[in-house]
Amino acid sequence: MYWVALVLQVLLGLAFFASGYPKVTRSKQMVESFQKNHFPVWFLVLTGALEIVATLGLIVGIWVPIMATLGAALLVCVMLSAVLTHIRRKDAISHIAPAAVLLLLGVVLLAIHHPLA
Repeated sequence: MYWVALVLQVLLGLAFFASGYPKVTRSKQMVESFQKNHFPVWFLVLTGALEIVATLGLIVGIWVPIMATLGAALLVCVMLSAVLTHIRRKDAISHIAPAAVLLLLGVVLLAIHHPLA
């Protein structure tokens, strides 16, 4: 299970850094996307910051397992919010699926790392 967790941590860490960085830096495309969906810019930055903090938890968690647990828990919270937002807005499944897959991978990683697992 160690290798499964390690691969998941690295892949999810890369994905969430790639997703969070443009939000924190307020890239034009991200700002337009959030404004189009009626979210304020501060929420864009907050979302990106949470994604980067989750990334840091996953990467540091390679050496300090509790950090991986915390990073995965944060990732699950962020992605659950994303999935529920897409569903509430009645978005197409093509918009919901990526967030749902990341949510599922986060749950798997959390299950692997959780002390009771």
